[in-house]
Amino acid sequence: MKPWRAFSVVFCIFSCFFVCLSHASDSLRHGQYLYRNETLVSAGGVFELGFFSSHAAPNGYLGIWFKNDKNQKPVWVANRDSPHMDFPGVLGSSGVFLTIRYDGNMVISDRRNSPFILNYGALASSNNTRATIRDSGNLILMEGEEILWQSFYYPTDTFLPGMKLGLFNMNTEQLREQFLVSWFSASVPADGSYALGIDPVNNTQFNVWRSDGAYQQIGLWDGHEFKFFFQSTSDNLNFSFVWNSKEIYLTFNNKNTSMPSWFVLTSNGEIDEFRMVGQEIEIVDYSLCDDTMARSSNGCLVAKPSACSGGDNFSNTRGSLPSSMVLSWPIHVDPYDCEILCRNNCSCVAYAYASLQDEGILCQLYYGNKRDLLKLVGTGNSTVYVRGNASKSDRKLLVVTVMVIPLVFFILILLLHRLWRKLNSLGIYGFHNGMRDSMRLLLSQLSSDDNASSPNVIELGTKKDHELPFLSFSFIVTSTNNFSLANKLGQGGFGPVYKGKLLEHDIAVKRLSKNSRQGPLEFKNEVQLISKLQHRNLVKLLGCCIHREEKILIYEYMPNKSLDSFIFDPTKRRLLNWTQRIHIIEGIAQGLLYLHKYSRLRIIHRDLKISNILLDAYMNPKISDFGMARILSGNECRAKTNRVVGTYGYMSPEYVMHGLFSTESDVFSFGVIVLEIVSGRKNANFHESDHSLNLLGHAWNLWKSGRCVELMDSTLADSSSTDSIALCIQVGLLCVQDCAEERPTMSDVVSMFSNEGATLPTPKQPTYSNLITEVDKPCSENLLTFSAMEAR
Repeated sequence: MKPWRAFSVVFCIFSCFFVCLSHASDSLRHGQYLYRNETLVSAGGVFELGFFSSHAAPNGYLGIWFKNDKNQKPVWVANRDSPHMDFPGVLGSSGVFLTIRYDGNMVISDRRNSPFILNYGALASSNNTRATIRDSGNLILMEGEEILWQSFYYPTDTFLPGMKLGLFNMNTEQLREQFLVSWFSASVPADGSYALGIDPVNNTQFNVWRSDGAYQQIGLWDGHEFKFFFQSTSDNLNFSFVWNSKEIYLTFNNKNTSMPSWFVLTSNGEIDEFRMVGQEIEIVDYSLCDDTMARSSNGCLVAKPSACSGGDNFSNTRGSLPSSMVLSWPIHVDPYDCEILCRNNCSCVAYAYASLQDEGILCQLYYGNKRDLLKLVGTGNSTVYVRGNASKSDRKLLVVTVMVIPLVFFILILLLHRLWRKLNSLGIYGFHNGMRDSMRLLLSQLSSDDNASSPNVIELGTKKDHELPFLSFSFIVTSTNNFSLANKLGQGGFGPVYKGKLLEHDIAVKRLSKNSRQGPLEFKNEVQLISKLQHRNLVKLLGCCIHREEKILIYEYMPNKSLDSFIFDPTKRRLLNWTQRIHIIEGIAQGLLYLHKYSRLRIIHRDLKISNILLDAYMNPKISDFGMARILSGNECRAKTNRVVGTYGYMSPEYVMHGLFSTESDVFSFGVIVLEIVSGRKNANFHESDHSLNLLGHAWNLWKSGRCVELMDSTLADSSSTDSIALCIQVGLLCVQDCAEERPTMSDVVSMFSNEGATLPTPKQPTYSNLITEVDKPCSENLLTFSAMEAR
């Protein structure tokens, strides 16, 4: 009997062990954790999900790789630009881990409790979610039986079978672009200098872009099929190109699924094809198409029909272009620019143009075989310009010209130097900066970290700190899809705001109203003034544009919009636990401290409110909207205005009643924000049974009676945070004292938060709490306004 009992115990143990393994093999459910030394494996054993690091990138990255790849080279990285601190040798919850959180969202976290939400673009509405790694390499988050989020929507540097690259949800406010973006280096997965995808302007082209704006075309849709400028030797690929009113994308699958092939955009901008042969991964050879390949393969294009030198001739003849391999492009330029478009693209064989009724031209570029083109000479009424190699005499002339031009240029530059300096000092846009340097500077600002050097920053040589890029109007038009309604984020007091795109980076484009009284010189002085404000808790001004009557500002884009859209939303407020809220409060305090004390100029914001606090992708707060800000000179401590502007409920008593403003005015607004963050309730239009007419009086009554915990937002269930919450309430009440001199400075506020054990002054009852406040505006969009700052 005893042996049988022992066998039963062993059998139960092994059964539980195998049940646990099968349960955690390819899925992660609510409340489960995946630590650094653990992985998920797809049902068929094709792909594996887990954490990785390298000597060059020692922090914790979450990635997916082929299970059979002995090098475990990731094909997808979840947090490539936000690695978490890793603690080798530390087991359990003190290290980096992946989990399905209490609210159903999939997060990466570490011992610092700073979560990275993988699905922040599609948040869960319940905790009935599970994450699964599929045999396709796609990590999906299911809510019930619906796919809530998937990694194929956010590719990194690898193009897997079934993945789509292109534009989605077109003509809607949820436009989504899917590009490949290279690694920074072979061992660092951060964003690199190259991107691959469908051209967002000319949707028939498949391009590789470089961060300085240069690009190389590698494929083209001819209206019938997609053709590439290279020919693979694997013969295992079926490409599909989909183009309709809602989406445009390129995808592929493998003919032989037992020997899969895929593509990688390398850190030096090359496209490598790989395939799995047994347990080994091989790189696939491919070559550029030539005339022989183009005739024998339908999917092959000639990449260089000529030597593509600057001296190539274009001979004109009567005829017509073949119906296939023609790219028609309506543009409002002269015919010479049509030649430039063809000359600068080494794949262009010929071009033709025709006038349009609206004074533009229809430019047609031909990319096919020159033999097919010559068959149509004399068959039409159009003038066709065919590329030809430069003659020897032309090349000699070109060599002589190249030698003479630098000498002439050297003499002219001496004469033009004074003129250039004068124009530059006047701020004339066309002479301020080269467009290439402006684009490089803008890209480096988008890629740089706020408080540390990033490997993505492009070295700019002698560029001055905080120099502001001046960008062309055509770039703005392209990045916003010609200011389309689908890209419009909202309407501010000084003009509309649009979402724009620069390669893989999102930007916010503020188009100031043409009724603005500012001229070009005043506008330039203003934006260069605000561009000197560089702090991680201030929204960054990235660039601007002056074009005729147009004045445009470019800001970093804040995907999580404003803080009020979380704090005052019954559903989204659950996403902000107390750790995140105190992080937001301290970030706002640091930003204000910088404005008041450490910036080059002492700046009073004058319109600080919870809707003017924007949140980046990682919930870091950034103060925005400097449209009503004022500057105090070195010997000024306060100023007075006859025009009181701002938002009731956030304005200090001395400002509302007497027009007096100072740094203490901003401190008052900060105190209101702190109490709103703690309570999750608006100060404006607040009513309670204790007869307080706003949140300030209600908070003081609770603090005086020792019932601070009753002010806490009901969604904050962590009782261990009550001491920290009480501290925030006391600091908030000190900031909203009636007398400006009795309020702490922002230096004092930061010190109070960092020294929790210190004894704080006792706040007095804010009699201003008995004043009626007006209802604030509803939750704002990601609006950035900046117009009324006065430079002294």
